[in-house]
Amino acid sequence: MLWVLVALALRVAVVPAESCPSVSTTAVTEAIDAGTTWLVQGQREDGRFLYGYFSGTDEVSLDYNYTRHAGVLDALYRAGRIPAADAGLRYVLDNLIHHDGWAAFDPPGEIPSAGANALLVAALMHRREATGDERYDRVVQRIGRFLRSQQQADGSILQYWDPATETSIPGVFGQFSTGEAFYAFALLYRAFPENGWAQAAHRTADYLATRRDRAEGYALRQPDHWAAYGLAELAPDGLTDVEAEYARWLAGYFGFLIRYESQHTDGPLNPIGESGAKLGTMGEATAALWQLSGEDARLGDLQEDLGDRSACLAGILVERQVEGPDANPRARGAWFSDGYTQMDDQQHAVAALIGSNEALR
Repeated sequence: MLWVLVALALRVAVVPAESCPSVSTTAVTEAIDAGTTWLVQGQREDGRFLYGYFSGTDEVSLDYNYTRHAGVLDALYRAGRIPAADAGLRYVLDNLIHHDGWAAFDPPGEIPSAGANALLVAALMHRREATGDERYDRVVQRIGRFLRSQQQADGSILQYWDPATETSIPGVFGQFSTGEAFYAFALLYRAFPENGWAQAAHRTADYLATRRDRAEGYALRQPDHWAAYGLAELAPDGLTDVEAEYARWLAGYFGFLIRYESQHTDGPLNPIGESGAKLGTMGEATAALWQLSGEDARLGDLQEDLGDRSACLAGILVERQVEGPDANPRARGAWFSDGYTQMDDQQHAVAALIGSNEALR
């Protein structure tokens, strides 16, 4: 009897049961609409978006981040909110720099970065997919050439290019921009297979899988949802064994994160819950890897578990979104952590739900 009590105590204190709210595709679709509506309603006349909002004081943040601007455009195009995304795109196109056969987003107060331009490629490629409009094919490939100019021989991606010196800044890497650039190369390859994008994609994928963490000074291997997206894009034409093994590791890591979240919702080890951005990146990676597991037989044994993890995360996101006609209009449709939300909370949560909806069908 004693061992039963001990086992129960361990289950509650150390390995609590999962709590995965049930969710339907209808509920997920409604959550996507509400999340994108929050972004659209906060859009300014110049195409930029409301950056952040504090619900407790009813104050808005005056900060801005142009990598997140590009990421929001991508989420809006994927969700079919074309007019709002196009308004944000006009701001980008008005702030392009051209040099040595490439183009790059050069926002006021910043310098061209690999991260912002990689997500801009993703946004333009998803616009092309959503609309069938190929008017930006030349410019998106020029932006891709900027990313390729930032790629080093080992596959690493330098983060910044300095207009003052007209050179890349050596030795500076973004935490997420290498995975973002890999995803951009993979998307470009799917649309323009004859232009060398496959080689660029596989070179950076190999760097991510084998050398990035040690080379860039990370003590632990970095989870990278952008890498998951890129691997899913490459899967139809075949991953290398190294890439497939990397995908398996990512699946295990993000699956663990979702399991932990479901076990500690609002508990003492997770008192305020994760932000929409953190939850969203878990869901984005898992949905992309679920898609990948359906393409690559080496990962087929993961598909059922990945589908379950994706559905669990979708239920958590739907449950935590502010909703209802009586909700504060500035809060409705958003995901908050400790009374604060910002544009990338909606970007990543919406993108995760779009991917989860495919797994739920």
